[in-house]
Amino acid sequence: MRRQHAFLVICFIYSLVSCKDVVLPTPESENIIGEWEWVESVGGLSGLDRRTPESVRETYQLIFRDNGKYRYCIDNEKSDKGTYSIEEKVDSSSSYLEVSLHGDKSSTSILSFQTNDSMSLFPVSCTVCYNSVYVRK
Repeated sequence: MRRQHAFLVICFIYSLVSCKDVVLPTPESENIIGEWEWVESVGGLSGLDRRTPESVRETYQLIFRDNGKYRYCIDNEKSDKGTYSIEEKVDSSSSYLEVSLHGDKSSTSILSFQTNDSMSLFPVSCTVCYNSVYVRK
């Protein structure tokens, strides 16, 4: 009987932890929830290099769930998964959003929305950076 009780307590605690919703600091940040398809990336050493699914012969997808989990896919096959967090940052001239992916390929990017169905991700730390644009699927 005690084992059953302990098992039920462990299951209850696990359900509380695993179903934790992500904290979305602004109304705008709620737009991230959903499935996104990569359209293009612009950057590189010159800042003018443009990459598209056609030029690299791959497609990239990002899926953000409201429980704080994400999935990154290449050609619709899972490549990475984990949790994510969004934080509002303020500097001397403006405020912006940062999204951090916590998985095997962890990264932090500046997040901006052109519309509710279009977002841009720019890596915070990199040597050769690309600004990537995704549209809602």
